[in-house]
Amino acid sequence: MTRAIAVERTANRKTGPVSVTHATQATCPATCPLLKSGCYAEQGVQGIHTSRLNRAAGRADRRELAREEARAIDQLSGKRPLRLRVVGDAATTSAARTLARAVDRYQLRSGAPVWTYTHAWRDVPREAWGATSVLASVESIGDAKRALNRGYAPAIVVSRFGSDRAAVVDGVRVIPCPAQARDDIRCTDCRLCWNADALQARRAAIAFEAHGSGAPKARAAVKRAEG
Repeated sequence: MTRAIAVERTANRKTGPVSVTHATQATCPATCPLLKSGCYAEQGVQGIHTSRLNRAAGRADRRELAREEARAIDQLSGKRPLRLRVVGDAATTSAARTLARAVDRYQLRSGAPVWTYTHAWRDVPREAWGATSVLASVESIGDAKRALNRGYAPAIVVSRFGSDRAAVVDGVRVIPCPAQARDDIRCTDCRLCWNADALQARRAAIAFEAHGSGAPKARAAVKRAEG
């Protein structure tokens, strides 16, 4: 059974027409506070795909799972922006480097941007991701600052948007995700997450509002992280 899949063109309204990959949650770090407790990838139609990938994983080694996803990426045309791991993560430096090499091959085909998010930012150095635009998934401003100091731009989950405007919180510029805050913008219009290093240089974070059927659990995780 397949443990990682690549889709040439997603029909997702929020992202717009991009390529995507999905991997089993066996690739995720056990420390992720949203794993089995508010992860959006466990909800709705996406949850069906996630469950299928999880069942296929068994006791597979994370290195082999990363190599399987890399092979799936190699089958894509490279003509579209690539959202890496709608579900899944790279919990080890070795896994991140395997995916980074696949991203290099992907971008050689036409130079399309590749972006993703990781909860493993405490353990995996930013440089392991190479040319991938990668944001650290966090649930508090304190962790956002720690991620920035490790070279990552943060993507912070918030309970609710107070506004669709950016605000500076304890020295971090927090930008509500335009594709989530507004109905007329998609990832292919916004593109902020496509250059995470520029966000990091500005000490800026992208905020994502907890949503869907798992929102109550995600909000609880945010409250725990905030102390």
